[in-house]
Amino acid sequence: MKSWMFMMTAGIVALLGGLLALFNPTGVGNTTVTLLGWTLIIVAVLQGWATYRSTTSSARLQAGGIAVAAAFLGFSLLFGPFGSGSLLRWLLGLLLIASGAAKIFAGRAMVGTDNRLLVFGTGAVSAVMGLIVLFGLNLNFGTLLAVELLASGLGLVLLAMYRRANA
Repeated sequence: MKSWMFMMTAGIVALLGGLLALFNPTGVGNTTVTLLGWTLIIVAVLQGWATYRSTTSSARLQAGGIAVAAAFLGFSLLFGPFGSGSLLRWLLGLLLIASGAAKIFAGRAMVGTDNRLLVFGTGAVSAVMGLIVLFGLNLNFGTLLAVELLASGLGLVLLAMYRRANA
């Protein structure tokens, strides 16, 4: 399989996970957090495979950055906060910002495509979500993670389409 296929699959998994999380945004119980955590782990594994299969160092950095951010966020959700809750808030905020930066970095390579601004937008959404977490603004945790998964999923699908067209 080509690396774009894994990226496309990761994007679709993230979109589905985000949609499922939107169905129950107020029930931020164990089920929602576990579902989101596992969705992020699956996205990270697929992105890791895409990183391994990539042929250029730029593509590896892009896919690898998204994979690392998704893996840390997924494990943080599954295994709970390490230390106090403020540590999880900082970790989550910084990882969302890193995820946004990775998407913006990946979008830079999409010169001359219509979807470039959309990929930049998905990166901006992730970065804004990270700032919301860091500043401690009161936003429903399930809604925040659902929006992040939807933004990440859309970004991954658009990047996969670009890679497929340029493969």
